[in-house]
Amino acid sequence: RPGKPRQIGLTHVMDKGLNLRDIEGMFDTAGAFVDIVKFGWGTSYVTNNLEKKIALYRSFSTPVVCGGTLFEAVWARGKLDEFKRWLVEHRFSHVEISDGTLDIPREEKLALIADFARDFTVLSEVGSKDSDIVYAPYQWVQWIKEELEAGSWKVITEGREGGTAGIFRSDGDMRTGLIDEIAHEIAIDDLIFEAPTKSSQAWFVKHF
Repeated sequence: RPGKPRQIGLTHVMDKGLNLRDIEGMFDTAGAFVDIVKFGWGTSYVTNNLEKKIALYRSFSTPVVCGGTLFEAVWARGKLDEFKRWLVEHRFSHVEISDGTLDIPREEKLALIADFARDFTVLSEVGSKDSDIVYAPYQWVQWIKEELEAGSWKVITEGREGGTAGIFRSDGDMRTGLIDEIAHEIAIDDLIFEAPTKSSQAWFVKHF
């Protein structure tokens, strides 16, 4: 892999509430491999030392992004302008736009991606967090292409933090046929696959 900052071969890590010492330890051990960090769910909004955490990640030349769940909560409350100001105030360069929990109309989601892409680097996410909702491969491909065209830097394929939805079945098995169909139609470098389990991480490394 090329050195950081890189555009391909990215490792996207979730911060579920790490403290400053945890972050320093992670970068001491594996910092060369961590490309972007997501503050999971809505944790960024209730983290006491958010400014210190962002500054520490920035010192390691690693951008941070808020979880898509926070974006959906903001959208549902009609607070997008306030959200943008909050992102700018805290110097976020990246933003995640998802609809895995709430049903955002398709055209509106694409318009939101285009709007936010004017001021931020957008990571959008495709797939539902509901394990009972299963989309056909052609739908995944179509939506990913649309979101890339709308302005997404990378598109994330939903897997939930437990690997039980989206590109995974409810029992944790990977939908490998779906992943292959997506990879056949979409450049791997435009995708970030959610892989919360060690076995799924190993599968992606060996498969691609």
